[in-house]
Amino acid sequence: MNKITAVPLVLMAMVFVLVMGCVIDPVPEFGEMIDERDGQTYQTVTLGDQTWLGQNLNYETDNNSWCYDDDPENCETFGRLYDWEAAMTACPDGWHLASDEEWIALVKYLDPGSDPNALPESDIAGGMLKATGTMEEGTGPWKSPNAGATNSSGFSAEGGGARYEDGTFILLGMHVIYWTSTEFDANNVWFRILDYGVADIYRDNTNINKEMGLSARCIMD
Repeated sequence: MNKITAVPLVLMAMVFVLVMGCVIDPVPEFGEMIDERDGQTYQTVTLGDQTWLGQNLNYETDNNSWCYDDDPENCETFGRLYDWEAAMTACPDGWHLASDEEWIALVKYLDPGSDPNALPESDIAGGMLKATGTMEEGTGPWKSPNAGATNSSGFSAEGGGARYEDGTFILLGMHVIYWTSTEFDANNVWFRILDYGVADIYRDNTNINKEMGLSARCIMD
């Protein structure tokens, strides 16, 4: 009798794991996009039903976008930093700055157990999104330890840092903070943070104002 009931119990356990959410290795599909405005080529990555740029945007807008430390080489590695209004219009035709809802869907695709109302939103999806390697070893765009980074999504997030409105640059290789197109209220915007020290991804709308320079990721319309 015990041997007969063992199989159904195992099946029940498997169903429980699936229902509660389990991490499945993502299956990214890669492509290429040429920005006709400046001729730059970007890798693209399709995850589920979304297609994203596989690099931080590096289009120089007319105003309010910067290279970290005003060094063009940093733009080549980490993309540009934009204030929110510039980021809202910086993506090429056929693409747009990803919304909070689109980020939620991306994180949920990578980690079905993620919760956008929790802190962190996911404790593993950040590692799946981060490019691998470290700046110290000359192998990647993050400072050591770049904890949990696998880039299994192919998203290749780079640690682009941030710029205060007074022109001070901070956190290169330690954080990337991504604007979303979604306002929380008149003064605050939803954004995502990835950190060199953890595999988490954080969803927040506090302590960042629209004049700061942050990174941008475009998603296909």
